[in-house]
Amino acid sequence: MDMAAPGSPLPSESEFVVVGAGLLGLSTAWHLARRGREVAVLERATIGHCGGGSHGSCRIFRLGYDDPRYVELATLALPLWRELETETGSDLLTTTGQVTFGPGLDRLQAALRQAGAPAEMWTDAEVAGCFPEVTAGGPVLFEPSSGVIHAEGTLRALRFGVEGRLHESVQVLDIHDDGRAVKVVTDAGVLTASVTVCCAGPWSGPLLAGAGIGLNLSTSLEQVAYFAAAHPISTPMPVIVERGQPMLYGLPTPDRRAFKVGRHHGGPPLSPDEADLAPDPAEDRRLAAGVNRLLPGFDPCPVRSERCFYDNSPDEDFVIDRVGRVTFGAGTSGHGFKFGPLLGELLADLAEGRTPRSPTTWLNSSRPGIRI
Repeated sequence: MDMAAPGSPLPSESEFVVVGAGLLGLSTAWHLARRGREVAVLERATIGHCGGGSHGSCRIFRLGYDDPRYVELATLALPLWRELETETGSDLLTTTGQVTFGPGLDRLQAALRQAGAPAEMWTDAEVAGCFPEVTAGGPVLFEPSSGVIHAEGTLRALRFGVEGRLHESVQVLDIHDDGRAVKVVTDAGVLTASVTVCCAGPWSGPLLAGAGIGLNLSTSLEQVAYFAAAHPISTPMPVIVERGQPMLYGLPTPDRRAFKVGRHHGGPPLSPDEADLAPDPAEDRRLAAGVNRLLPGFDPCPVRSERCFYDNSPDEDFVIDRVGRVTFGAGTSGHGFKFGPLLGELLADLAEGRTPRSPTTWLNSSRPGIRI
């Protein structure tokens, strides 16, 4: 197949069209391209743009979930991260270890044990001995396999894998499945595809509704802040997770110059087209309070803050499915990045009509509360 040159006109047809070039869309296109399939990727803005859900410097990779099915998915995703690194010559996932504290550690440990994933309980003294900059205030669960995903590097690596198939600044207006083919209407023309894969993040709901697929999805605006150490730190920092409502999490940036802190599902619901992406000082103060309590060796005044969108499902589980000739990945709810290469594989399988190697029935759109 001849690949289009960068900046080339939109084709009138393609075997597969992927809508959205965030992590899920790029990963899906990467898998399809590796299989020798013809694929066009459409992105409304540019890769990694600040209004998308995949932008930013880093994300957490962890196996630890209360649900063993997610532990299994993370376990399957790990070798795919290493494959992507090998294929693109990139360092994308750095193992740091993780300390998790707060309520329900027994459930978390049981899920990890059931999946055969390594984890062990540590005392507060053991945490202080290994990670002296972290004040846990009680027992923790240590996960040695956790680490930091270089998010910006991941998008660059995936872009390299689909270069020539990517069309940025192309806004999809409508998706129509007539049972024989899918027409993707854009502001740059109409594409006809055998199958369309919609991975448009917070814009997925309206686009899929136009295709007759009503999903109960919502969008929230989240905020993270980056904090610098108040003095030189000789011991590498781990990922930290404080379980609660909302969950507080933190991770070192890939260059180790700052520590990223956020509250999982701590932001307000809103429309992505009406959002103000300017950081909220009140949220910075909430995050600074967490830093004061858990990371006393860090300056509580953030060096910078940024906002991003969560694409949410009602139960916080992913929505991975195919209806007719439209395949879709949505509802990643702020915890999907670690599974990116695997979710792309699952979506590519569904798009090709294959049975995925990991069952996806528990993530399909027919489960209670998802379809509207």
